[in-house]
This record gives sequence, structure tokens and C-alpha cells, in this order.
Amino acid sequence: MVWDTAKQLEDSYRNTWGFAQLLEHIDIGILVLDLNQQSIDYCNAAFFEVLQDEHLSRSYQGLYDLFVRDIEALDDFGLAGRVAHQVTHQGRLFGHSVYKAASNYRCVFLRDITEKSRLESIAQAVNAMDNIGFIFSGIRHEIGNPLNSLKMALSVLKQGSEATSPEKLKEYVERGLADIGRMEYLLKSLKTFTMYDSVDLKDLHLAEFMGQFISLVERDFNSYGIRIKTEIPLDIAWVRIDERALHQALLNIFNNAADGLKEQKIPEISIRAEVRDQLMWLTIADNGCGIFPEQFKHLFQPFNTSKPNGNGLGLVITRKLLAMMHSDIDIVSQSGCGTQVTIRLPIATTPG
Repeated sequence: MVWDTAKQLEDSYRNTWGFAQLLEHIDIGILVLDLNQQSIDYCNAAFFEVLQDEHLSRSYQGLYDLFVRDIEALDDFGLAGRVAHQVTHQGRLFGHSVYKAASNYRCVFLRDITEKSRLESIAQAVNAMDNIGFIFSGIRHEIGNPLNSLKMALSVLKQGSEATSPEKLKEYVERGLADIGRMEYLLKSLKTFTMYDSVDLKDLHLAEFMGQFISLVERDFNSYGIRIKTEIPLDIAWVRIDERALHQALLNIFNNAADGLKEQKIPEISIRAEVRDQLMWLTIADNGCGIFPEQFKHLFQPFNTSKPNGNGLGLVITRKLLAMMHSDIDIVSQSGCGTQVTIRLPIATTPG
């Protein structure tokens, strides 16, 4: 028994030394705070390099206030470690996650994301400009019909002929209001191109949203011979998202699909929605050329693209927008076999 105890102690020291070596050589800043003792229990070398503030690095209260206090106050603090938070200090932006290591310990993982954030802001601006031409093309096509219909309805109402029945007049009024609503949606879509510092999450009827989105892009896609097929039940669950952000993300995905369909004889994009694992799975699939394995490795890297006129920013922006909505994206593709994009959206807790 004595030998076993000695061996266990030796193994324990060896494991402790091994973990310590690993933590000291990792490039992520790691901090452990002891709440009971109000002290810094541990921090690795990378933590000092990332923070670059010697005074703050040795202040328990300063570190707790900057990285932990506000996150602990969140209702879902138990899930805090799964969420990346951001905080600004001395003109630099830090990304960090906080874990409840034990009842009285908080573990903080820290990165300096100042440069990453700057590049993403540039990427957003460039991506928005690239998409403006597409969105205006859709508006140009779509705004003519409701304007003509509205003009006709107003002409009938102006005449006020006694021969026109009240039912017919009501029909023209309702048609005019519907056309106005359609144009309002088209104009609202322009807000898609604002920069996203934050999102405004609201409960949204997914089937209604997708119907409006498809009506905006369908004519332009049809002009290229691309058929859009949807399978979204009208009674499907509501989702909690930012409407503008989802609009932008889907526009990026559809643009990529259109590029992959240029050489296809019968080009088609299909969209289906289903609830799975307490999430809304929205899948967009095309029967295009697919993605080469070498391209697939760098799919979400900024400025990496195989398109002659591309900039490699669409998927970068899409993933960021989805992450801000607590959503994610998954892409499956093979060269010559098309591409399938799945985004998983949170379901609204109180729909309607």
C-alpha cells in the first residue's frame, strides 16, 4: 500500500508538471481567480503577453471587474463558457470566455482580437458593397409591378364611378395596401447593408420571412434560368433572430450557389426547413459544380476565393452574422456533386 501511495503521488506530480508545461506554451491567455481568497490562483505566460498591462495583470479586483463580474450576473452564466464575450481595455479589443471551474474558482480564456475585428469590419464593408448591385437589381425588377398596380387602383378610386361596386372599391384598396407593403419590404431590405455592431433579436415567423426573401430574389435568379424550390411548412416553429442579419447571410449563400450553377444545364436551388434537436435547421442545397477539396480547406478564410471577381468575404460575414444570432453554419460539398449549406437557428420560446 505504501508503494502504491508513493507511485500515485509520483504520477500526480508528473501529470501536474505536464499540464503546467502545456499551459505555459499555449498561445491563449489563461487566468484562474479564487473568489473566496480574492486572489489570482494561476495565470500562464501568454496571459501577460496578451493583456500587456503589468498593473492590471496583478490586480485581482481589476481582473474580476473587467472579465468576470458582468458575465456572472447573466441569467445563463452556467452556459457562459460556451459563449465568446468581448471587452475593450486601453484601446484594444479582447475576446474571452469564462468558466465556472468550481464554486469559488473562475477560469478565463483570453485573446487579443483587435486586429481580427478590424479586418472583419473591412470585410463587412467590402462585402456590403459587392451585394448592393445585386439587391438593387432585385428592387429594380420588383418595384415596377406594385407601382403600376397601385397607380391603377388609385385611378379607379379617383374616378369614384357609381358603376363601381363597394366590393370592387374595397378590392382595389386592399390591393393598393398590399402593393405598398411589398414596396416597404423592398426598401427595408436596403438596411441589410448597415454595419453590424450588435443584433436585435426578435421572434420571427420563418415561413413568412422566407416567402418575402424568395419574392425579392426569385425574379433575378429566374432570369439566369435558376429554379428555386422551397419546402417550408406554414405552421413551422418561429425563430428568434435579427431579420436584417439573416437576410444578409442568406443573400451571401444564394450568391455562392448562383456562382456554382453557371455551367449546370438545369440549375436548381432547394430550401427546406425542419425542427431538429430543439433548433431550426434551414438547408439550402444546389446541384452545381461543388467545391474542390483544396478550396474547402480554406472555406472561411477572409480574402480567399477561386472566383475571378470574388473577394472571399461572403462566408466570413455569414458565419459572423449567424454567430451573433447564436446560430451556426455547416457546409457539405464535393466537386461535381453540388453544395449543401445548413444553418441552425434558435427557436423562439414564445412564438407569435
